[in-house]
Amino acid sequence: MSLRVLLAVGVAVLYLSPVTLTRAGDRTEGTSCPSYVATVYEHQVILNPEPHVPLSRAAALEHMMRNLKVYEEQAARGAQIIVFPEDGIHGFNFSRLSISGYLETIPDPLTEDWNPCTQPDRHNQTEVLQSLSCMARRHQLYLVANMPDLQPCPLTSHPHLDPSQTPCPPDGRWQFNTDVVFRSDGSLAARYHKQNLFFEKEFDTPPRLEVVTFDTPFAGRFGVTNSYFQ
Repeated sequence: MSLRVLLAVGVAVLYLSPVTLTRAGDRTEGTSCPSYVATVYEHQVILNPEPHVPLSRAAALEHMMRNLKVYEEQAARGAQIIVFPEDGIHGFNFSRLSISGYLETIPDPLTEDWNPCTQPDRHNQTEVLQSLSCMARRHQLYLVANMPDLQPCPLTSHPHLDPSQTPCPPDGRWQFNTDVVFRSDGSLAARYHKQNLFFEKEFDTPPRLEVVTFDTPFAGRFGVTNSYFQ
């Protein structure tokens, strides 16, 4: 993986192939700190040795928690924002069926305020979201991670889409390669579905190009994208 980090006055570009945060815009009102601490972590993923074999939810969780334990160690190092890599929690080379045990349904933070750490019972089967949320809350940092998202069809979390123009996949559900951002209190700040898939047969291309941003108290506004963009 390539790693490029650029920190400049008024602009911050953190690029970790394939997870990217781009452009910190104008600083938000009340922010006066001229610098901040950002960590981009290059993770040696603990992989599923047989990614084409479907696992139970319990077995998939056991696998993912091993990678999340490594994330926890890195989150404790004092950064204000940390960016974890694509596939760093679950791995890669899955089929559409075999990744099913790894999927969680990620609510749209534009339509729902949710803190998985303090409100764990609101949504079922969100253990990874809860773990990331509590990690951000425990270490008082902004946290960016990548995970697979399961969304119903039609896409109820995209109310402006015309269902007739967005036909469902043959199995009746959407599976997205997804970046999530948590605030330092553990609340879900942003969700981005990867647009340009690269030999990822387990995932769907989002029916609409998403422009996703989130605000921080220390560096203003960041944008989120994943892998290369055109």
